[in-house]
Amino acid sequence: MSRNFTHNSNFVFNTNLFGEETQYNIQEVQLPGLSFAHMQTSTNSTFLNMQGDTLTYNDLTLNFIIDEDLMVWKEIVKSLQTMRDPTSGTGELLEKYSYLEIHDDNSKLVLKLEFINCMIEGIDDLAYNTTSQDEIITCSATIKYDYYTIVEEGESW
Repeated sequence: MSRNFTHNSNFVFNTNLFGEETQYNIQEVQLPGLSFAHMQTSTNSTFLNMQGDTLTYNDLTLNFIIDEDLMVWKEIVKSLQTMRDPTSGTGELLEKYSYLEIHDDNSKLVLKLEFINCMIEGIDDLAYNTTSQDEIITCSATIKYDYYTIVEEGESW
């Protein structure tokens, strides 16, 4: 069977970061990379690199499609302002969770990542212009988390 590996998949982001559990269709996402810190030791004539014991996870950055009524953007902004009220300096910081699902062109779930102890770092500016009639407006959000796990089929699919 031949597969078209260039065909776009469907990306779905489930989270309670912005209040109650919500599902978002994502325009663009990069699966976050991870890396080990390394230690450097020296001998008489050279430095040697040794693998460290700390695993670092890159941030998760998502591009949300913004609807014409700006409901998605308003929801995110209100949620951020609830987390840290700008008028009083108080806020509510709860443990949050998120799932990223990637579906193939037949809507079959091929990957599910669970992000543990998430917090939103921020959202980018929302850009408008008058040069294009049918431009899709997106908003980028950066999410920090402690780590992620691959959810195997059958665990909670």
